[in-house]
Amino acid sequence: MLFLAFLISVSMASQDLLKKCYLEQFTIGDPEVKIQIYFEDHIVKNHQIEYECLEFIISRGYYKVALSLYENYFLLNHIDITDRIVAFLKNDKYRNQREMQTLFKLAMAKSNQVQVVQPVVQWAQSKNATFINIKFSHRQDAPACLNAKLEVVEIKNESLLIEAFGIVSHIPFKYRYAIKLYKPIDPTTSYEKVESVGTMYVNLTKVEPVLWLRLTEEDYKTPIWWDLKDNYRKDMEEFAQMLEKESERKERNADKQAKKNQKKRDQEKQKQTSQKALEAKRQLEYEHNQCYKPGKCEIGWYQRQ
Repeated sequence: MLFLAFLISVSMASQDLLKKCYLEQFTIGDPEVKIQIYFEDHIVKNHQIEYECLEFIISRGYYKVALSLYENYFLLNHIDITDRIVAFLKNDKYRNQREMQTLFKLAMAKSNQVQVVQPVVQWAQSKNATFINIKFSHRQDAPACLNAKLEVVEIKNESLLIEAFGIVSHIPFKYRYAIKLYKPIDPTTSYEKVESVGTMYVNLTKVEPVLWLRLTEEDYKTPIWWDLKDNYRKDMEEFAQMLEKESERKERNADKQAKKNQKKRDQEKQKQTSQKALEAKRQLEYEHNQCYKPGKCEIGWYQRQ
């Protein structure tokens, strides 16, 4: 009777935990991918998840679900369960599971070990606004981070700061984009919005309705977002002409500087040649003046006679 009561209590406890973890609609025979999709599409975005749910999923052998839940909920939301999960995963039962090894490494990683990268950025403009397209990726040809979570957006009169956190191939990344703008903007009417997964859009209202030569105060070459050319054709065509003129100006300056450098090198070479000739002459005079004895330097000796 006691054993039966124990089984009943365990079963009731499991049912309560299933309900707590929003898993009451699933059975033990359900495929893992079904539970994973459910968590990623519904639970992680809309509900608060308890740590016990993670342990429960691991204990039931749903290792891929557990790794996804840890990355997309606990890690992305900076919920520190490091000590508890590390202690739990030290059980020999989980050490040989690939997903649990990855989860263990992620849990052991400290926040200062997260790699900080600049996202991929493009920009376009009209006379009244500057438009910035941000893809949370560590390089142009890589896909966007699908679970990137926007954490900081600071649009100020002369600067822009964007920070997001995401995980790519089980590696955590912090995306940081901080620039000083080429000219002042109006933060009160500027705005940002999340576009497709892993990307965002920033619209900066200019204080002065003129085209900018570049996006940042520094001479940093940010790629142009030419996809917006049809939206703001007249301004973008004028912008393209500005860029062409600036490129020509830089090319002329580069040619001038090259000629200037060449002239400087020629002058330096001429100076070195003259210096060598002078040193050679002085050496000859020195050697000549050292001739005092007959037979050793006849010309010098007779001259002294």
